[in-house]
Amino acid sequence: MTRRTAIVVGAGIGGLATALALARAGWDVRVLERAAGLGEVGAGLTLSPNALRALHWLGLADRLAPILSLPPYQISEDPLTGAETGRLVRGARAIEQYGVPYAFVHRADLHATLAQGLQRLNPTAIALDTAVSSVSAGADGASVTTSAGDTLEAALVIGADGLRSSVRAALLGSQTARYTGFVAWRALLDYAQAPAGTLPAGSAVTFGPGRCFVRYRLEPRQQLNCVAFAREPDWPEEDWSVPADPEVPARLFDDWHPALSALLRAAPEGRCYKWGLFDRDPIPTYAYGHLALLGDAAHPMLPFLGQGAALALEDAVVLARALGAEPDVAVALQRYDRARQPRGTAAQLESRAAGLRLHGEGESPRQVNEETLDYFAYDPAGVAI
Repeated sequence: MTRRTAIVVGAGIGGLATALALARAGWDVRVLERAAGLGEVGAGLTLSPNALRALHWLGLADRLAPILSLPPYQISEDPLTGAETGRLVRGARAIEQYGVPYAFVHRADLHATLAQGLQRLNPTAIALDTAVSSVSAGADGASVTTSAGDTLEAALVIGADGLRSSVRAALLGSQTARYTGFVAWRALLDYAQAPAGTLPAGSAVTFGPGRCFVRYRLEPRQQLNCVAFAREPDWPEEDWSVPADPEVPARLFDDWHPALSALLRAAPEGRCYKWGLFDRDPIPTYAYGHLALLGDAAHPMLPFLGQGAALALEDAVVLARALGAEPDVAVALQRYDRARQPRGTAAQLESRAAGLRLHGEGESPRQVNEETLDYFAYDPAGVAI
Protein backbone atom coordinates (compact mmCIF):
# COMPACT_ATOMS: atom_id res chain seq x y z
CA MET A 1 0.00 0.00 0.00
CA THR A 2 1.34 3.42 -0.96
CA ARG A 3 0.41 6.62 0.80
CA ARG A 4 -1.58 8.07 -2.09
CA THR A 5 -4.03 5.24 -2.72
CA ALA A 6 -7.78 5.66 -2.36
CA ILE A 7 -10.85 3.47 -2.67
CA VAL A 8 -14.14 5.18 -3.50
CA VAL A 9 -17.24 3.10 -2.81
CA GLY A 10 -19.98 4.08 -5.23
CA ALA A 11 -19.82 5.29 -8.84
CA GLY A 12 -22.60 7.84 -8.69
CA ILE A 13 -22.09 11.54 -9.33
CA GLY A 14 -20.37 12.20 -5.99
CA GLY A 15 -18.17 9.13 -6.17
CA LEU A 16 -17.00 9.77 -9.73
CA ALA A 17 -16.37 13.46 -8.99
CA THR A 18 -14.26 12.50 -5.98
CA ALA A 19 -12.30 9.89 -7.90
CA LEU A 20 -11.68 12.37 -10.72
CA ALA A 21 -10.51 15.05 -8.28
CA LEU A 22 -8.07 12.66 -6.62
CA ALA A 23 -6.84 11.22 -9.91
CA ARG A 24 -6.11 14.74 -11.17
CA ALA A 25 -4.00 15.22 -8.02
CA GLY A 26 -1.96 12.08 -8.71
CA TRP A 27 -3.75 9.63 -6.44
CA ASP A 28 -4.11 5.99 -7.43
CA VAL A 29 -7.89 5.65 -7.18
CA ARG A 30 -10.14 2.63 -7.46
CA VAL A 31 -13.93 3.00 -7.62
CA LEU A 32 -16.04 0.05 -6.48
CA GLU A 33 -19.58 -0.04 -7.86
CA ARG A 34 -22.11 -2.71 -6.94
CA ALA A 35 -24.08 -2.38 -10.19
CA ALA A 36 -23.08 -4.46 -13.19
CA GLY A 37 -22.96 -1.42 -15.48
CA LEU A 38 -22.52 2.32 -15.35
CA GLY A 39 -25.62 4.36 -15.94
CA GLU A 40 -28.03 6.86 -14.49
CA VAL A 41 -31.80 7.01 -14.49
CA GLY A 42 -33.39 9.01 -17.28
CA ALA A 43 -34.14 12.25 -15.48
CA GLY A 44 -32.92 15.80 -15.19
CA LEU A 45 -31.17 17.53 -12.33
CA THR A 46 -30.29 21.06 -11.31
CA LEU A 47 -26.75 22.43 -11.49
CA SER A 48 -26.87 25.71 -9.59
CA PRO A 49 -23.83 28.03 -9.66
CA ASN A 50 -22.17 26.33 -6.67
CA ALA A 51 -22.31 23.00 -8.53
CA LEU A 52 -20.94 24.56 -11.73
CA ARG A 53 -17.97 25.99 -9.79
CA ALA A 54 -17.15 22.50 -8.56
CA LEU A 55 -17.35 21.04 -12.06
CA HIS A 56 -15.16 23.81 -13.47
CA TRP A 57 -12.57 23.09 -10.74
CA LEU A 58 -12.62 19.48 -11.91
CA GLY A 59 -11.53 20.66 -15.36
CA LEU A 60 -14.84 19.89 -17.09
CA ALA A 61 -15.99 23.35 -18.18
CA ASP A 62 -15.48 22.77 -21.91
CA ARG A 63 -17.04 19.31 -21.84
CA LEU A 64 -20.10 20.55 -19.96
CA ALA A 65 -21.08 23.25 -22.43
CA PRO A 66 -22.77 20.91 -24.97
CA ILE A 67 -24.86 19.08 -22.36
CA LEU A 68 -26.21 21.99 -20.30
CA SER A 69 -29.61 23.66 -20.60
CA LEU A 70 -29.60 27.30 -19.45
CA PRO A 71 -33.11 28.51 -18.53
CA PRO A 72 -33.72 32.25 -18.98
CA TYR A 73 -35.93 32.28 -15.90
CA GLN A 74 -38.01 30.15 -13.57
CA ILE A 75 -41.67 30.98 -13.11
CA SER A 76 -44.14 29.98 -10.43
CA GLU A 77 -47.72 29.31 -11.47
CA ASP A 78 -51.15 29.49 -9.92
CA PRO A 79 -52.24 25.86 -9.47
CA LEU A 80 -55.79 26.43 -10.72
CA THR A 81 -55.30 28.84 -13.63
CA GLY A 82 -51.66 28.35 -14.59
CA ALA A 83 -51.16 32.12 -14.51
CA GLU A 84 -47.66 33.33 -13.66
CA THR A 85 -47.40 34.39 -10.02
CA GLY A 86 -43.65 34.99 -9.76
CA ARG A 87 -40.43 34.94 -11.73
CA LEU A 88 -36.78 34.34 -10.92
CA VAL A 89 -34.32 35.45 -13.59
CA ARG A 90 -31.74 32.75 -14.20
CA GLY A 91 -29.72 32.90 -17.43
CA ALA A 92 -27.80 36.15 -17.92
CA ARG A 93 -28.36 37.29 -14.34
CA ALA A 94 -26.86 34.11 -12.88
CA ILE A 95 -23.68 34.53 -14.93
CA GLU A 96 -23.52 38.23 -14.11
CA GLN A 97 -24.10 37.69 -10.40
CA TYR A 98 -22.25 34.43 -9.76
CA GLY A 99 -19.76 34.14 -12.61
CA VAL A 100 -21.18 30.79 -13.75
CA PRO A 101 -24.64 29.85 -15.01
CA TYR A 102 -27.63 28.20 -13.43
CA ALA A 103 -28.29 25.09 -15.51
CA PHE A 104 -30.19 21.86 -15.94
CA VAL A 105 -28.65 18.66 -17.22
CA HIS A 106 -29.71 15.10 -17.92
CA ARG A 107 -28.29 12.94 -15.13
CA ALA A 108 -26.90 10.39 -17.59
CA ASP A 109 -25.02 13.10 -19.51
CA LEU A 110 -23.37 14.48 -16.38
CA HIS A 111 -22.60 10.98 -15.13
CA ALA A 112 -20.99 10.01 -18.45
CA THR A 113 -18.93 13.22 -18.50
CA LEU A 114 -17.52 12.46 -15.04
CA ALA A 115 -16.83 8.82 -15.91
CA GLN A 116 -15.08 9.75 -19.14
CA GLY A 117 -12.96 12.32 -17.33
CA LEU A 118 -11.83 9.69 -14.83
CA GLN A 119 -11.24 7.01 -17.46
CA ARG A 120 -9.07 9.33 -19.52
CA LEU A 121 -6.71 9.47 -16.53
CA ASN A 122 -7.12 5.83 -15.48
CA PRO A 123 -9.00 3.51 -17.86
CA THR A 124 -9.24 0.75 -15.25
CA ALA A 125 -10.26 2.88 -12.26
CA ILE A 126 -13.87 1.64 -12.08
CA ALA A 127 -14.61 -1.90 -10.89
CA LEU A 128 -18.23 -2.87 -11.61
CA ASP A 129 -20.29 -5.62 -9.98
CA THR A 130 -18.26 -5.16 -6.80
CA ALA A 131 -20.33 -4.73 -3.65
CA VAL A 132 -18.73 -3.84 -0.33
CA SER A 133 -19.75 -5.84 2.74
CA SER A 134 -17.51 -4.32 5.42
CA VAL A 135 -14.94 -1.60 6.04
CA SER A 136 -12.30 -1.06 8.70
CA ALA A 137 -9.68 1.54 9.51
CA GLY A 138 -6.24 1.33 11.11
CA ALA A 139 -3.61 3.83 12.16
CA ASP A 140 -2.15 4.15 8.66
CA GLY A 141 -4.96 3.26 6.29
CA ALA A 142 -8.28 1.56 5.74
CA SER A 143 -9.63 -1.51 4.01
CA VAL A 144 -12.82 -2.83 2.47
CA THR A 145 -14.02 -6.38 2.10
CA THR A 146 -16.16 -7.14 -0.93
CA SER A 147 -19.12 -9.50 -1.04
CA ALA A 148 -16.86 -11.86 -2.98
CA GLY A 149 -14.55 -12.04 0.04
CA ASP A 150 -11.68 -9.95 -1.31
CA THR A 151 -9.97 -7.47 1.03
CA LEU A 152 -8.59 -4.28 -0.52
CA GLU A 153 -6.40 -1.78 1.32
CA ALA A 154 -5.71 1.90 0.75
CA ALA A 155 -4.60 5.01 2.57
CA LEU A 156 -8.14 6.36 2.24
CA VAL A 157 -11.62 4.88 1.83
CA ILE A 158 -14.53 7.12 0.85
CA GLY A 159 -18.14 6.03 1.20
CA ALA A 160 -20.04 7.67 -1.65
CA ASP A 161 -22.63 4.93 -2.00
CA GLY A 162 -25.81 6.86 -1.46
CA LEU A 163 -28.76 6.91 0.90
CA ARG A 164 -28.46 3.19 1.66
CA SER A 165 -24.69 3.32 2.07
CA SER A 166 -23.00 0.09 3.14
CA VAL A 167 -19.99 2.12 4.31
CA ARG A 168 -22.18 4.29 6.53
CA ALA A 169 -23.90 1.19 7.92
CA ALA A 170 -20.52 -0.38 8.70
CA LEU A 171 -19.45 2.76 10.56
CA LEU A 172 -22.70 3.71 12.31
CA GLY A 173 -24.74 0.54 12.33
CA SER A 174 -27.72 -0.33 10.19
CA GLN A 175 -30.35 2.39 10.42
CA THR A 176 -33.54 2.31 8.40
CA ALA A 177 -34.05 5.38 6.22
CA ARG A 178 -37.18 7.36 7.11
CA TYR A 179 -40.05 7.54 4.65
CA THR A 180 -41.07 11.20 4.58
CA GLY A 181 -44.64 10.84 3.37
CA PHE A 182 -43.84 12.23 -0.10
CA VAL A 183 -43.85 10.36 -3.41
CA ALA A 184 -42.34 11.73 -6.62
CA TRP A 185 -43.27 10.71 -10.14
CA ARG A 186 -40.70 11.57 -12.81
CA ALA A 187 -41.51 11.64 -16.51
CA LEU A 188 -39.37 12.57 -19.50
CA LEU A 189 -41.02 13.69 -22.74
CA ASP A 190 -39.60 14.64 -26.11
CA TYR A 191 -40.68 18.15 -27.05
CA ALA A 192 -42.79 16.73 -29.87
CA GLN A 193 -44.73 14.64 -27.33
CA ALA A 194 -45.63 17.59 -25.10
CA PRO A 195 -49.19 18.88 -25.67
CA ALA A 196 -49.53 22.39 -27.08
CA GLY A 197 -48.96 25.15 -24.54
CA THR A 198 -47.26 22.98 -21.92
CA LEU A 199 -43.61 23.81 -22.62
CA PRO A 200 -42.25 26.56 -20.34
CA ALA A 201 -39.66 29.00 -21.70
CA GLY A 202 -37.24 27.78 -19.05
CA SER A 203 -38.62 26.11 -15.95
CA ALA A 204 -41.88 26.29 -14.04
CA VAL A 205 -43.00 25.22 -10.59
CA THR A 206 -46.62 24.89 -9.47
CA PHE A 207 -47.30 24.34 -5.78
CA GLY A 208 -50.25 24.12 -3.46
CA PRO A 209 -51.68 22.13 -0.55
CA GLY A 210 -50.30 18.60 -0.63
CA ARG A 211 -48.92 18.72 -4.17
CA CYS A 212 -46.16 20.24 -6.28
CA PHE A 213 -45.22 20.01 -9.97
CA VAL A 214 -41.88 20.99 -11.51
CA ARG A 215 -41.03 20.98 -15.21
CA TYR A 216 -38.03 22.22 -17.15
CA ARG A 217 -36.37 21.94 -20.51
CA LEU A 218 -33.33 19.82 -21.33
CA GLU A 219 -32.44 21.66 -24.52
CA PRO A 220 -29.53 19.52 -25.79
CA ARG A 221 -31.82 16.47 -25.78
CA GLN A 222 -34.97 18.39 -26.79
CA GLN A 223 -36.77 16.85 -23.83
CA LEU A 224 -38.96 18.12 -21.00
CA ASN A 225 -38.30 16.83 -17.48
CA CYS A 226 -41.41 16.66 -15.30
CA VAL A 227 -41.59 15.84 -11.59
CA ALA A 228 -44.87 15.57 -9.72
CA PHE A 229 -44.86 15.39 -5.92
CA ALA A 230 -47.71 14.45 -3.62
CA ARG A 231 -48.24 13.33 -0.08
CA GLU A 232 -48.88 9.60 0.26
CA PRO A 233 -49.24 7.98 3.70
CA ASP A 234 -47.39 4.78 2.83
CA TRP A 235 -44.67 3.52 0.53
CA PRO A 236 -45.43 -0.18 -0.08
CA GLU A 237 -42.73 -0.83 -2.67
CA GLU A 238 -39.54 -2.72 -1.84
CA ASP A 239 -37.50 -0.47 -4.11
CA TRP A 240 -37.39 3.34 -3.91
CA SER A 241 -37.78 3.79 -7.68
CA VAL A 242 -40.15 1.68 -9.75
CA PRO A 243 -41.81 1.96 -13.17
CA ALA A 244 -45.10 3.80 -12.85
CA ASP A 245 -48.35 4.29 -14.70
CA PRO A 246 -48.48 8.06 -15.41
CA GLU A 247 -52.27 7.95 -15.16
CA VAL A 248 -51.95 7.66 -11.38
CA PRO A 249 -50.27 11.04 -10.80
CA ALA A 250 -52.28 12.57 -13.66
CA ARG A 251 -55.48 11.93 -11.69
CA LEU A 252 -53.96 13.65 -8.66
CA PHE A 253 -53.52 16.84 -10.71
CA ASP A 254 -56.78 16.76 -12.66
CA ASP A 255 -58.21 19.62 -10.60
CA TRP A 256 -55.19 21.87 -11.23
CA HIS A 257 -54.51 23.72 -14.47
CA PRO A 258 -54.79 21.22 -17.34
CA ALA A 259 -51.21 21.39 -18.65
CA LEU A 260 -49.95 19.31 -15.74
CA SER A 261 -52.16 16.26 -16.06
CA ALA A 262 -51.87 16.51 -19.86
CA LEU A 263 -48.10 16.26 -19.64
CA LEU A 264 -48.26 13.21 -17.41
CA ARG A 265 -50.75 11.48 -19.69
CA ALA A 266 -48.47 12.22 -22.67
CA ALA A 267 -45.48 10.49 -21.05
CA PRO A 268 -44.38 7.59 -23.24
CA GLU A 269 -44.24 4.05 -21.91
CA GLY A 270 -41.08 3.36 -19.96
CA ARG A 271 -40.37 7.01 -19.15
CA CYS A 272 -42.32 7.41 -15.93
CA TYR A 273 -41.00 6.26 -12.57
CA LYS A 274 -42.08 6.81 -9.00
CA TRP A 275 -39.86 7.36 -5.97
CA GLY A 276 -40.68 7.20 -2.32
CA LEU A 277 -38.77 10.08 -0.76
CA PHE A 278 -36.60 8.97 2.15
CA ASP A 279 -34.07 10.78 4.29
CA ARG A 280 -32.02 10.44 7.45
CA ASP A 281 -31.21 12.66 10.39
CA PRO A 282 -27.90 14.58 10.32
CA ILE A 283 -24.81 12.94 11.79
CA PRO A 284 -22.12 14.73 13.82
CA THR A 285 -19.12 13.87 11.64
CA TYR A 286 -18.24 12.68 8.14
CA ALA A 287 -14.65 11.66 9.04
CA TYR A 288 -13.59 8.42 10.75
CA GLY A 289 -9.80 8.17 10.79
CA HIS A 290 -8.84 7.11 7.26
CA LEU A 291 -12.51 6.71 6.26
CA ALA A 292 -14.89 9.45 5.11
CA LEU A 293 -18.51 9.76 4.02
CA LEU A 294 -19.59 11.95 1.11
CA GLY A 295 -22.74 12.96 -0.75
CA ASP A 296 -25.94 11.12 0.16
CA ALA A 297 -23.97 8.69 2.30
CA ALA A 298 -23.11 11.64 4.54
CA HIS A 299 -26.09 14.01 4.18
CA PRO A 300 -29.03 12.53 2.24
CA MET A 301 -31.59 15.21 1.57
CA LEU A 302 -34.95 15.69 -0.06
CA PRO A 303 -34.96 17.19 -3.59
CA PHE A 304 -36.90 20.37 -2.77
CA LEU A 305 -33.87 22.67 -2.80
CA GLY A 306 -32.33 21.09 -5.90
CA GLN A 307 -29.03 20.78 -4.03
CA GLY A 308 -28.38 17.04 -3.66
CA ALA A 309 -25.98 16.65 -6.58
CA ALA A 310 -24.53 20.12 -5.94
CA LEU A 311 -23.49 19.27 -2.39
CA ALA A 312 -21.95 15.97 -3.47
CA LEU A 313 -19.87 17.85 -6.05
CA GLU A 314 -18.88 20.41 -3.41
CA ASP A 315 -17.84 17.56 -1.09
CA ALA A 316 -15.58 16.11 -3.78
CA VAL A 317 -13.75 19.38 -4.35
CA VAL A 318 -13.33 20.24 -0.68
CA LEU A 319 -12.13 16.72 0.13
CA ALA A 320 -9.52 16.83 -2.64
CA ARG A 321 -8.38 20.29 -1.55
CA ALA A 322 -8.06 19.17 2.07
CA LEU A 323 -5.95 16.19 1.05
CA GLY A 324 -3.79 18.46 -1.08
CA ALA A 325 -3.24 20.90 1.78
CA GLU A 326 -2.53 18.34 4.52
CA PRO A 327 -0.29 15.27 3.99
CA ASP A 328 -1.69 13.40 7.01
CA VAL A 329 -4.85 11.72 5.69
CA ALA A 330 -6.65 11.57 9.03
CA VAL A 331 -5.96 15.25 9.71
CA ALA A 332 -7.02 16.17 6.17
CA LEU A 333 -10.33 14.36 6.68
CA GLN A 334 -10.91 16.32 9.87
CA ARG A 335 -10.45 19.52 7.86
CA TYR A 336 -12.89 18.22 5.25
CA ASP A 337 -15.38 17.42 8.00
CA ARG A 338 -15.13 20.86 9.62
CA ALA A 339 -15.74 22.50 6.25
CA ARG A 340 -18.61 20.26 5.15
CA GLN A 341 -20.59 18.88 8.09
CA PRO A 342 -22.29 22.17 9.07
CA ARG A 343 -23.32 22.87 5.47
CA GLY A 344 -24.52 19.31 4.89
CA THR A 345 -26.57 19.36 8.08
CA ALA A 346 -28.12 22.72 7.23
CA ALA A 347 -29.02 21.54 3.73
CA GLN A 348 -30.71 18.40 5.07
CA LEU A 349 -32.88 20.39 7.45
CA GLU A 350 -33.59 23.20 4.99
CA SER A 351 -34.62 20.73 2.26
CA ARG A 352 -37.18 19.26 4.67
CA ALA A 353 -38.55 22.75 5.35
CA ALA A 354 -38.63 23.51 1.61
CA GLY A 355 -40.74 20.40 1.03
CA LEU A 356 -43.30 21.65 3.51
CA ARG A 357 -43.33 25.13 1.91
CA LEU A 358 -43.87 23.71 -1.57
CA HIS A 359 -46.80 21.65 -0.32
CA GLY A 360 -48.60 24.58 1.25
CA GLU A 361 -47.16 24.35 4.75
CA GLY A 362 -45.01 27.17 6.16
CA GLU A 363 -43.56 30.23 4.43
CA SER A 364 -44.01 30.86 0.72
CA PRO A 365 -41.28 29.44 -1.56
CA ARG A 366 -41.17 32.89 -3.17
CA GLN A 367 -39.87 34.27 0.14
CA VAL A 368 -37.46 31.46 1.03
CA ASN A 369 -35.64 29.39 -1.59
CA GLU A 370 -32.18 28.05 -2.37
CA GLU A 371 -31.07 31.45 -3.64
CA THR A 372 -32.28 33.47 -0.66
CA LEU A 373 -30.65 30.84 1.58
CA ASP A 374 -27.38 31.75 -0.20
CA TYR A 375 -26.56 28.33 -1.64
CA PHE A 376 -25.60 29.75 -5.02
CA ALA A 377 -22.76 31.95 -3.71
CA TYR A 378 -20.78 29.07 -2.17
CA ASP A 379 -17.42 28.36 -3.83
CA PRO A 380 -15.99 24.91 -2.98
CA ALA A 381 -12.75 25.86 -4.72
CA GLY A 382 -12.19 28.85 -2.43
CA VAL A 383 -13.86 28.09 0.89
CA ALA A 384 -11.52 27.92 3.85
CA ILE A 385 -10.36 24.45 4.81
